[in-house]
Amino acid sequence: WLLIGDDGQHDQEIYGNFVASHPDNVAAVAIRQLSPTQSVLARGLPVPTDGSASADRHERPWMCAPDGAGLARQLSETGLL
Repeated sequence: WLLIGDDGQHDQEIYGNFVASHPDNVAAVAIRQLSPTQSVLARGLPVPTDGSASADRHERPWMCAPDGAGLARQLSETGLL
């Protein structure tokens, strides 16, 4: 599975739990970073992220970018796209 979501509500928590429960079934997690306005509209709170892939977060690559193009670039760099 390639889990794709955003940081507006609970995607990161849900995906983290899924990765922890099913690590052999997840290739990577890709999170689109919402702008502060988008985050408020999604009823979430702006959450700062460093925008880098983190292989140690749940022993699977985590990618963050402000748009799909950035996520696609990172997925390509890891050979997943």
